Amino acid sequence: MAQRKAHEVDLFLRNPDPLFRIVLIYGPNTGLVSERATTFAKNSGVDLSDPFCLIKLDADTAASNPHRIAEDAHTIGMFGGARLIWISGSTLKNLAKALAPVLATPPEDAWIIVEAGDLKKTAPLRKAVEKSSAGIALPCYADDDRSINALIDDEVQRAGLTIEPAARELLKSLIGADRRASRNEVEKLCLYAKGSSAITEEHVEAIVGDASAFAIDEVLDAAATGDLPGVQNTLGRLFETGTHASVVAGAAQRHFQALHKARSEMEISRQAAQSVMMKMRPPPMFRRKAMVANALNIWHTSSLESVLDRLDKTSLETRTNSELGNAIIAMALMAISIDARRQKLRH
Repeated sequence: MAQRKAHEVDLFLRNPDPLFRIVLIYGPNTGLVSERATTFAKNSGVDLSDPFCLIKLDADTAASNPHRIAEDAHTIGMFGGARLIWISGSTLKNLAKALAPVLATPPEDAWIIVEAGDLKKTAPLRKAVEKSSAGIALPCYADDDRSINALIDDEVQRAGLTIEPAARELLKSLIGADRRASRNEVEKLCLYAKGSSAITEEHVEAIVGDASAFAIDEVLDAAATGDLPGVQNTLGRLFETGTHASVVAGAAQRHFQALHKARSEMEISRQAAQSVMMKMRPPPMFRRKAMVANALNIWHTSSLESVLDRLDKTSLETRTNSELGNAIIAMALMAISIDARRQKLRH
């Protein structure tokens, strides 16, 4: 069984091991999945400009014919050289069966890379790859503090800029759910701040997320404090601007995880919400402090755990049923808001 922990993935991508010809890159961070797949492709030794060397397949197409992947993998190239079969797409049903022949008899001069969403340990595709001596599974989870800092440093240095500490903390609070979206936001910020001596909080507030991130904060604060009309109105604005439901779901998970951690400390140390809130990383922005403190006083640890269970399911559903994503996250946040009202009545 071959798999890599999250912090080991980048090392493998920089120096692909030919023992593992089938590479599964999966996880909830779809932007990071795509970015890492591209990194692997560039480091695979395959001439990506040669259409005879690079074969791109949609997941549905690959799954519909159980022999397609094996035929492409074992076909000898017209002009020789290594080849890459790159499979991506939102639907991956039956793909484990289509990969079975190459997992059993891997190619010697071809790589197979599969992009996938969030896969549980029991998912057939993940199990098949991890059990094979020729396959390796590489997870892509939400960026942590270190990786977000590295991304910011990479883009800021490339633009020949610096960033003030306060601006960095604000920027980090607004990105991180999806690698591609995060990188795009930092690139846009650097372009906006070009000509300045350093990136400031004002630059971040003016350009990052086009105010959608602030609206996400607003809807999450409304849900956590029982403001049902606030949830409905702000969600409507977000959807009108094209904000994807999975982005809202990911932000909701992070917000309620932070509330859970802070509330746990309140209950253990018997500190006031204001004291515990100042230890949150990143700390809430000034305009949100009253709302976050209010939420901490409303919820208990056990009830927040139930919210997190709901949001885990919601996040998965918004990705697997994108057409219904807006309705799914709206129903979840409205239910949480109603629950918050009930929590307040119990105090």
